Amino acid sequence: MKKKLYNNFFIVGAQRSGTTYLYEILDEHPEICMAKPIKPEPKFFLDDRFFKGHEYYEQTYYKHANEHSKVLGEKSTSYYENEFVAKRIKATYPNSKIIFILRNPVYRAISNYFFSVNNKLETRSLEDVFINHSPAPTFPETISTNPFDYYGRSEYLNHIEKFFDSFSPANVRIIIFEKFTDNLSEVQNLYQYLGVQKEYIPKCLSKKINQSNTVHPYIPKKVTKELKEYFRPQIIQLENFLGTNLDEWK
Repeated sequence: MKKKLYNNFFIVGAQRSGTTYLYEILDEHPEICMAKPIKPEPKFFLDDRFFKGHEYYEQTYYKHANEHSKVLGEKSTSYYENEFVAKRIKATYPNSKIIFILRNPVYRAISNYFFSVNNKLETRSLEDVFINHSPAPTFPETISTNPFDYYGRSEYLNHIEKFFDSFSPANVRIIIFEKFTDNLSEVQNLYQYLGVQKEYIPKCLSKKINQSNTVHPYIPKKVTKELKEYFRPQIIQLENFLGTNLDEWK
């Protein structure tokens, strides 16, 4: 029997920008088969498992695919920061689609901070990190990305451009978190982009998923002021690159 051929897409980032929500929205669609387990993320194209080849990859992460599956998708946010990953994906699945979901960089950075705190990696206060710029703690070598790169991970254009070096604009989709969440029209446009039934209505559309403990009253105003000033020029650069306005971030 001839092996069934699938289309592939990859959610590559950004971390703490709604990637888990996006995963759930896509996983619920009957024609989309998302890589499992979701935790830990596959990160297949990040390490030496890559050399085992695409058949090993598909047999490992998509063995639950069925006759309704048309598209295979993966979410690994560590891909976002590694330029060689784009080249590996392109070499393996040249027609695949790359998806970014981006959140207001100020609140992404703060959410990233609380994520590191909750995982017992971060011991500094918000002021120590964003105002005093105190040295970061050490972290285990087993972690694939620097858990304290709060600024760099929110400098979106630096990471997006790495993937545009390998993929055409038609194969890269950039989603804005604030415009996408709980927005059926935007979700269905994404379904159409991926080549599956557009009319599907996901049950998890309004669900709050994987939120961190970022209670805004406890975030000092001087922290958000510092971050807004830092990221404003980069937001403008991103607006020019995307050809869209990001007034909701300003």
